[in-house]
Amino acid sequence: MQLPKLSPLQSRLLASVIATCLVIIIWISFQPHHFVYAAELPVAPQDVEYSQLGQLIPPDTDSEAILGSEVHGNPEAEREGGYVGDFKYFDRSLIGRAEEGVDTLTNNEAKEMDTTPGTTKYFVLEKSQIQARRRAYQDSSLELRDTVNTSESATEDEDGPHARDLLQSRQGSDQVYITVNTCQQPIPEHIATDDPPQLTLYVSTSANNQKPGPKSKDGVTSITFQHGYGAYNATTTSDVYIGIDAPALTKGWNGSFSFQITASTDAPYDTYDQWDTFLRMVDTDADSSLFVTQDLLSERNDTANITNWMGVTPVPFSMYAFKSTDWGGKGLEWSKCGLQWSLDHALNSTNSTQKITVDTTMTNRSTSLPKGQFHVMGLEKNTSYVGFLAMDGVNGLVPENMTAIRGSRVWNQFNWTTKAESTCQVIFDLPFCKDVAYAVPSSPQFANNTPALKELYDTQAENYYTNFSNSLAQVACDTKGSAQYSLARTCTDCARDYKAWLCSVLMPRCEDFSAEGPGLKDRNIDQPLANGSLPYAYNMTKEFNETTRERFAFQGSRNPLIDSAIQPGPYKELLPCEDLCFDIVRSCPAQLQFKCPARSMRSGSYGKRESGPQGLTCNFPGALVNLNQFQGAAIALPVRLSVSVAISMVVGIVLWI
Repeated sequence: MQLPKLSPLQSRLLASVIATCLVIIIWISFQPHHFVYAAELPVAPQDVEYSQLGQLIPPDTDSEAILGSEVHGNPEAEREGGYVGDFKYFDRSLIGRAEEGVDTLTNNEAKEMDTTPGTTKYFVLEKSQIQARRRAYQDSSLELRDTVNTSESATEDEDGPHARDLLQSRQGSDQVYITVNTCQQPIPEHIATDDPPQLTLYVSTSANNQKPGPKSKDGVTSITFQHGYGAYNATTTSDVYIGIDAPALTKGWNGSFSFQITASTDAPYDTYDQWDTFLRMVDTDADSSLFVTQDLLSERNDTANITNWMGVTPVPFSMYAFKSTDWGGKGLEWSKCGLQWSLDHALNSTNSTQKITVDTTMTNRSTSLPKGQFHVMGLEKNTSYVGFLAMDGVNGLVPENMTAIRGSRVWNQFNWTTKAESTCQVIFDLPFCKDVAYAVPSSPQFANNTPALKELYDTQAENYYTNFSNSLAQVACDTKGSAQYSLARTCTDCARDYKAWLCSVLMPRCEDFSAEGPGLKDRNIDQPLANGSLPYAYNMTKEFNETTRERFAFQGSRNPLIDSAIQPGPYKELLPCEDLCFDIVRSCPAQLQFKCPARSMRSGSYGKRESGPQGLTCNFPGALVNLNQFQGAAIALPVRLSVSVAISMVVGIVLWI
């Protein structure tokens, strides 16, 4: 039989339907499998509880009333010792204990334990711990009930309905969160070719299986750790039994495990963020690097929280840094205690070359908002490193847009490389130019005397600013509006913008002479390199001499003090952003006669801010460098990209049809 001939419109409709089906199939196929398992635990058979009269105990029955009806109201039961079944309303101290070899967990208290390969450790979180949170809510909800009752006639925009929903959710939810971190793992005898062995978490809610493990069959959930971290959460009203299994070691691995386990009814005690480093690099030189966290707050008028963060002791952040070739903690990237063990092991190893130290402080530089700061020292030039940021929970202090951190949080792994030459040196926390934080031209005489280098630059800038202030003082700033030089800018704006420009041009941002990228300008090319050769010795053409070698801008530094007092040798400068110059022209009085170079000459003195993957294209106060994140941890990213590509292909097919 001949198939019916479709019209063009019908053909397009058929193609669209087929494409839509393909998108659905691709979406289902690429659904990610997360390492955290979340589900509502099935109620164990013994949790379906009946009174001695065979009546189902209502879920909201008070436990004391049940105890009175079951024991005190039954003389025979009292005479025989008052046996009561494993009711969920009774504390375990009244009805029995877990099996031998099962350790009891306390809500929100971490427990650390050693274990040998091929063995399983067992734990239980008793229902009394789980229900304590509910009882606390019930005790504190009487006032909430009164509030709800008195607001029955309130509109839907008021708190009554929301409070009622909150009360109901608190009464009916017993959420349990279990997190486990590997704190120590076996060590390979030689260079390991396979991944480190990982622990496995087993969970059961049946009293018939109080020791869940690899031999358990039904009713047990298992979660294999990833990078030293395992997590599980569910809703339940029964005891939760946990097994932590250490696998037998394969050939080439020696040692034992230790782990830290925590159960919580509030939130995951320890967490891992696989999508962000929460860290930015300020700059690096040949033997140190400077990093800061993202701003911890967003409101500059939140003075109380700003003060608390700036004064917190000890600083709750930790940064772990390792040379890429020495990184021996593979398999522990998501565990804070595992990272600490990796660092201790690297420092104590007999053949270790680990000399890295990290000075951790708080700063509010550039944005006036608090952030953690890390000065990593003891690095080697032209060397790649791997780093991790972690944070311990601080009561009352929570970074904005984050949930409270009770235990620890670890962020995504990142990599960076130090500079290859010693002509640049990182400076920060200057007394006058407070926003300056990057590598500036330096030389061996200041290699071990950073304070002297900072004072040299900062004193010069302050002296220049004093002269400017004397000139600005001649302008009638505090006068009536009709007499002011501008209704859009004030002398305060002028002083601020001049200071930002001044510090940026007197302290150029320094890069290796071998560096490549937009916005870089050669400096001091008539000075010898570290190996004694002259830059561009291979190019002695007349054209190059006239356009580069003989040009004053390439022969020396922007700031004459650098060549006379510091003598750094050849380097490249990341030019300051041109908008710094535009700002002082806009903000300052015309009688100060500030002007920016014409467009044809501007590219030799200033760079342009441009967004893109190329990194910084010019220097400005507060400039930061995005870190190269460890791509192996972002397990869901390829899935999302695949779905996006598939959808784009389908749309393209439909449009083409």
